[in-house]
Amino acid sequence: MQSITRVHLMDYHAGRATPLQARLIEEWLQQPENRTLFYETLHAWESQQLQYVADTETALERYQLFMQQGNQPMEAKPVSRRLWSWKPWFAAAGVLLLCSGWLFRDSLQYKTYQTQYSQVLAVELPDGSHVTLNANSTLKYPRFDFGSGPRNVRLTGEARFSVVHTKDHRRFVVKTDRNLDVEVLGTEFVVFNRERGTRVVLMQGKVQLNFQKQGRTLTMKPGDQVTLTPVGSFALTKQPKPEEVAAWTQHRYVFADTKLCEIAQLMKENYGYEVRIPNQNLAQRMVSGTFNAKDGNELLNALQLVLNLQVERVGKHIILTEKN
Repeated sequence: MQSITRVHLMDYHAGRATPLQARLIEEWLQQPENRTLFYETLHAWESQQLQYVADTETALERYQLFMQQGNQPMEAKPVSRRLWSWKPWFAAAGVLLLCSGWLFRDSLQYKTYQTQYSQVLAVELPDGSHVTLNANSTLKYPRFDFGSGPRNVRLTGEARFSVVHTKDHRRFVVKTDRNLDVEVLGTEFVVFNRERGTRVVLMQGKVQLNFQKQGRTLTMKPGDQVTLTPVGSFALTKQPKPEEVAAWTQHRYVFADTKLCEIAQLMKENYGYEVRIPNQNLAQRMVSGTFNAKDGNELLNALQLVLNLQVERVGKHIILTEKN
């Protein structure tokens, strides 16, 4: 393919481009002057996709009501008041357009991967680095210029990173929402970034943590685990078997004196379950061992068998008690 045409770009947006065509288009996009055409075709393609399903019954009812009201005598009102009554609608429309424009621009500038509950997704970044996303997680990085400066990605959830080293020693930075940046050159590590806290475990290589609020840095060594709480306190501990932290990439969970209430929180994060344990002694019970589970049902069944639990379940709401 000697030149990139609108047809090629529309195929690319629709996911119909061959691997060779996709690579040529991405190389073509390295030239800034080509991006205007890319944006135009992307906007055109998205405009052609069905994003809204009309509620025809409601629309018909509104139309009939409008027609009925149209047969009734209308009260004359000053033009200025009618114009004034539309101003809130104009303002709302303006805000809506601004928000839509921002979302459209964000989708153009950034590539986003998002996993559902129970889903594990392998992603290859443009630089050849590999990321494995755990369930209920989001990874975001720039569509363009990913290789021209620091390789910045943003993570919500949990992921394992295998980062390639570049000849020009470009940094790879994982940004979280707690003012903590994980900066590496080439290494393997796991980042956990959810509501209950942030955790970084280093398997190989070297990682530097940048604590933005505190204005300090910390260099990690293989086997180090750093935990950051929502209130900002952190702890550095040793993880004797760091590979076990990423066992979820093979749909396995390795627990070592893990409280049942912590496993309940994990099931909420990864599978969307709302688990309640009324008995505090049961909630604090320690669990150790390796569990193979491709979904929440398999993990729940394994726990029920090992701990001799009584499980009451309605949809995704679960109550765990001890069997009599």
